[in-house]
Amino acid sequence: MHIKKYRRRTKLKELPAIVLTAFGTTKRGKAVYQLLDKLVRNEFKDYDVSWAFTSEIIREKTGDPGILQTLASLEQRGFTRVVVQPLLIFPGTEYDVLADSCQSFPGLRALVGETLLHRWHFVEEVLDIISKDFISPEDGINLLVAHGTPLSDDSANIVYLGLDHLLSRRFSNVSFCSVEGIPDREGVFRWLGKSRLRARLIPFMYVAGRHVEEDLLGEGDSYKNRLEEIGFSVECLTVQHQGERFHKGLGFYEAIRESFLDRLRRSLDLIKFC
Repeated sequence: MHIKKYRRRTKLKELPAIVLTAFGTTKRGKAVYQLLDKLVRNEFKDYDVSWAFTSEIIREKTGDPGILQTLASLEQRGFTRVVVQPLLIFPGTEYDVLADSCQSFPGLRALVGETLLHRWHFVEEVLDIISKDFISPEDGINLLVAHGTPLSDDSANIVYLGLDHLLSRRFSNVSFCSVEGIPDREGVFRWLGKSRLRARLIPFMYVAGRHVEEDLLGEGDSYKNRLEEIGFSVECLTVQHQGERFHKGLGFYEAIRESFLDRLRRSLDLIKFC
């Protein structure tokens, strides 16, 4: 006699899962992820919180999961809905790829939250937050340095140029530039000319990791070396965290972390209607 074996169905979860996604890093700067993780788990105690990382290279080095791996695990555990909150600064190609991956995943209803600068009033709010760290025109200049994109058709370029415009309108001694793409640093250096003033480098990145250590402050053709060649004394803000000193990326601003929490709260409200 043949006995049919039935796999017991996993009990379906009522609450949606939360997935925090980031590019990832192998540097010490990942401490900023832990800061946000603690905030999310403290506020949303009844929710399952997972992480996913978008960089294939980082995943290979760390063994951390990607978004598809995380979503598959959640579905297997009985989740039918998930809110994915990316720790992205700009809405561009990386955001679009993440959203497509989540929304096409079978078996889950996924809602992808907004990036830090997803709306123009978000941009103004972020400038209000970080401008507290700007040095005055009498003391020198401030350079906000973002990662940038080499793709001319990347939709993030709209926000890059808009941010550059807003900064020039609001501040006389602040310039926006990128590691790659536009606005480029050559244009910034031509604008600066020669000076004996201070230059404060402000990483416009969630994690102040490899790009800050190499492209902004490194020994080669870095922002720091180029600025010193034309007469600037260069500084980059640091913060003390758990007995260690870190370069101050956006993730170390308490109000920036709260901004991402706001994005997450909104998504959790919206997914109730999905």
